Order: sequence, then C-alpha cells, then structure tokens
Amino acid sequence: MANKSHRINRPSPYQVSFTHPVSGKRTKICFKTEREQEDAFRKYEHIEYLKRTNQDWRKEWNEDEKVVTIKDVFDLFRDTYLSDIDNYNTVRKYNQVLNTVTEVFPETTPVEMIRGLDRYMGVGKRTGWGIYKAHREAMGRSRRGINSYLGDIRTAFEFARENGGKDGNGLITFNPIKNGRMGDKFKESELQPLKVFEWTTGNIQRLFNNEALPEYHRELVTVYALIGVRATELAGFNAGERDKELHWHHVDLKKDEIMLWVGKQGSNARRKRAPLHPEVVKIFKKWKEVDKFDRPIPHAYRWIWTKMNEAKQITGLDFTNHDLRRLKAQLTEKKTHSDTAAAYAIGDKSVEMVKSHYAPVSMDTQRYLNDAAFEQLTTELKGNA
Repeated sequence: MANKSHRINRPSPYQVSFTHPVSGKRTKICFKTEREQEDAFRKYEHIEYLKRTNQDWRKEWNEDEKVVTIKDVFDLFRDTYLSDIDNYNTVRKYNQVLNTVTEVFPETTPVEMIRGLDRYMGVGKRTGWGIYKAHREAMGRSRRGINSYLGDIRTAFEFARENGGKDGNGLITFNPIKNGRMGDKFKESELQPLKVFEWTTGNIQRLFNNEALPEYHRELVTVYALIGVRATELAGFNAGERDKELHWHHVDLKKDEIMLWVGKQGSNARRKRAPLHPEVVKIFKKWKEVDKFDRPIPHAYRWIWTKMNEAKQITGLDFTNHDLRRLKAQLTEKKTHSDTAAAYAIGDKSVEMVKSHYAPVSMDTQRYLNDAAFEQLTTELKGNA
C-alpha cells in the first residue's frame, strides 16, 4: 500500500512510498510541499489499486513517464556504447545479436512488458524470454549458442539500466533478462553434453606418423599443436585485426621465445612473452632461413583452414583447427594430472573452461588418483601417516 511520511529537517520533507508496478520494489519519492505529496499519494495509491484488481494501470502510470521500448534501449546501446568500439567484428556481432531480438519481439515493445508476454509456439505456450528461446531453437540454433546470445543481449539492457536516463539515472529501472539459478538462460541440465574430440594414442599416431602427409602440413600441425593458440593468432595476415598478425619480430629464435597475442581486442589486449619448444624453433628457423618466408605463416586464417582440411582428408581424422589446441591441453593434463597445468599450457585463465571444453579429466589421471588414494590408505593402515 502507498503511504505518506514526514521527515524533519530535510530539504524535501514530504515522502511518499509505494510498490513500483513494474519492478515490484518498494520506491520512495520526496517532495518539498505537502500538496505535492498529497497529489502523488493519491496517484500511486490509485495505480496500486488498479494493478491489484487486474485493471489497466499502465495508462495512468505512463502519463508522466515515457514508455521505454526495445528500440530505445538498442538505439542507446548502438549510439553510445558500440560507437566507441573500434573492432568491426565486435560491433557486427552485437548488431547481429540485437537483430535476433527484434525478429521475435517488435521493436516498439515496451521493455517492462517483455517478461509478461506469452505466445503459443510449436512446442506449446511460452512466456517472456521463453518465446525467444523457442524461436531460436526452431531455427536450429543450439542451446549453448542461445545462452551466449542472451548474455550479450543482457549487456545491452544493463547498459541502459546504468545510462541514458534523466539526472544521471538509467533509461530503464531493471534488467528484463534475469541471471542466476532462476534466470532466463537454459540451465546446465537442459544443455546438450559437450562433445570434446579425444586425442587417443591411435589418433595422435595416425596424424603425426602418416607418411602421406606432406612435410609442410606436418610442420604446420606440429607448430599449431605445440604452441596451443588459436589459428587467428598464428596467421601472418589478418585484414580485420592487424594487431593480431604474427611477424618475425614477434619471434626470438635465439632465446626460443615468442610474443603471443592474449586477451580480447581492446584495453586488455596485448602480447605476452611465452617459451617455444625446441621442435617449434627448429621449424621456424627452417621457414625463415631455408624457405625464406617473410612471416612465420605468410597467409590468412582461411589458408590455414584449407591446409588443415587437406590434412584431415589425407589422415581420415575428423578434427577441427580448435581440436589441435585441445591436443596440447589433453597431452599436458595426461602427463601432469593437473587441469590447472592444462589451462596454463594453452594460455587460458579458466580451469573450468578447459575441463569442459578442452581437456576433461583423463582416465590416466583418474587411475593416478586411484593409485594415490590406495597408496595413502596403505600408509594410514600401517600407522606411518
């Protein structure tokens, strides 16, 4: 219920508190005169009554407040946030993601109404962002991809919650996409299991010992696997992101070191020194001194992809470029029995990400842990602990 109160010795002593009809949170507004307080009290008391009795409260609520639409939020995000980003690919990605929302909800949809919308889909009745998720799934999009998009969309709404309003406030008062255990994304139990390519001993031998594999293909695979970075970070040409191009001045063949690109494009992006395995140094020296390459790999990503595809055809192994990055992580985990070491091996900060996407705990590590537990049990039973 709306109520009035008076605060002594305040510039605006007359206060009205009420339940916000959109966010459901208790809201307070202060006034300088008792007359203003009385007018506001009657207005918000009436709005609470209309909502409580399931009548149309929005007309009266919006008399003094502009209805913020999806278009308002996305225009603010594009004009204020994206306009300051230099990376073309990042801007294109966000625009693509935002467009998927207006394919489902008209851009004139008030933000405050999104969560309350319902629609009958091919899979039954869906409400709010469930409509968006069902629509994307019907288009063949994976649930993990939909979750990723929802995260990016939430960023746009969060920007509007912090910016674009009057007196330094946000354009909207709440984010319509909820996070957390009861949030709008698919839960972990609802996601398809990740299929991580397993580099068995047989697969590794089939790739590296294949006599039909040309010398350069074998060299490229070795460099890729032992450095453990993404293909775009090895390419000598990258029209969209010149800073990521790998040149000879990034490689120190005397110190066996390389300056690798780490971090996302922007303020955190930089090159970081990393050691090179002697086998990689040997290949790099050949490419520079014998083959006279003007860059370690004097080609763009597409060319690298083509060469890897040729290696797949020759060996009969159905692996991706990213699977070669997984190879280094899996080899490291298998040898060290450490998922942290596997993360360090490919320059990834998130151990959980590496465990789920690159190198799940191997059978060798599980056996190692079983043996360690048995060994400690034996020690305890002998009283030597």
